[in-house]
Amino acid sequence: MSSNDTPETAGTVIIGAGIVGNSVAYWLSEMGREDIVLVDKGPLPDPGGSTGHASNFNFPVSHTKEISKLSQRSREIYEEMGVYTKSGGIEVARTEERVAELHRRLQSAKAWGEEAELLTPAEVKEMVPYVEEDVVEAGFYCPDAGTIDPLHAGQIMRDRAEEKGALTTCANTEVLDIHVADGAV
Repeated sequence: MSSNDTPETAGTVIIGAGIVGNSVAYWLSEMGREDIVLVDKGPLPDPGGSTGHASNFNFPVSHTKEISKLSQRSREIYEEMGVYTKSGGIEVARTEERVAELHRRLQSAKAWGEEAELLTPAEVKEMVPYVEEDVVEAGFYCPDAGTIDPLHAGQIMRDRAEEKGALTTCANTEVLDIHVADGAV
């Protein structure tokens, strides 16, 4: 439940109601944790932190299998929430070294089950007309890449945790100090 009254005690306190804080609150509630308090010094749904200003692009193929799988799983979760817009994404190479890297990424994408293709400079120009074709050596295209609405995603996660009765959210509540006694907060 949202509240202007900050509880005196809580099993878990999360400071910051951006995408990370909301996600932590949601996943803790999914794992059965109750008695969670989420505080933010700003107003909600947009407390004014980095979430509203950060990159919201999800590119499904990274340098490691683990990060690629994490991106793919994130996309699935955001699609279920209705906050993911599939737009496709292109990375361009301007040097032969980067072209070689894009070839490696293409092999990784294929091995990890992600659709991707290499593009010629002309194909990049066709998809992104404002690109200067003469400075592009190649492109790497992933049709499943897209954008996320992080403020809406955070609101959905927060609402779901609150609906379970696991979360109390305190907006406009600044944390000024953390008291520690005998190793406990």
